[in-house]
Amino acid sequence: MGRRAKPIELYVLGNKHKKSKSEVTARQQAEQALRPPSSKLTPPKWLDKAAKKEWRRIVKLMEGLGILTDVDVDILAAYCDAVVRYAEASQQVREQGFVVTNDKGNPIQNPALLAVEKYWRIKSKAAAALGLDPTSRASLAKKAAEKPKDEFEELFGNQTAGSG
Repeated sequence: MGRRAKPIELYVLGNKHKKSKSEVTARQQAEQALRPPSSKLTPPKWLDKAAKKEWRRIVKLMEGLGILTDVDVDILAAYCDAVVRYAEASQQVREQGFVVTNDKGNPIQNPALLAVEKYWRIKSKAAAALGLDPTSRASLAKKAAEKPKDEFEELFGNQTAGSG
């Protein structure tokens, strides 16, 4: 798997390899088209009140991008649920500490730390899949800015006649 794409602004600021002005412009336009706004998506009934609040926040931010569709409901719901569960588990760790005492009176790692880690991973993967972080939005913009392939290139790759 290759490196994840950076937003074009970061690429231009920090990269030694220069891109042509047309490449930069195409990427900027593609990334701009993918910046967060929303649609009229409805949260599933199984989400609790806090997760539905996160749902509305994300849908509002993503409005107008045209990225979120009905097929994204499940992953968006998983993201929103994970955000809430992550916050709950983190709060539990803050209240109880990193080390708790088990039934036998021995100190052990707080089990809530495992929940924190689990929900962080779910949240991060879902965020990347939905374009909710700068790197995943840049990847989407990069793909949108790529030139369309002709029929020959689609079938045979980037080969010239006689090569191969």
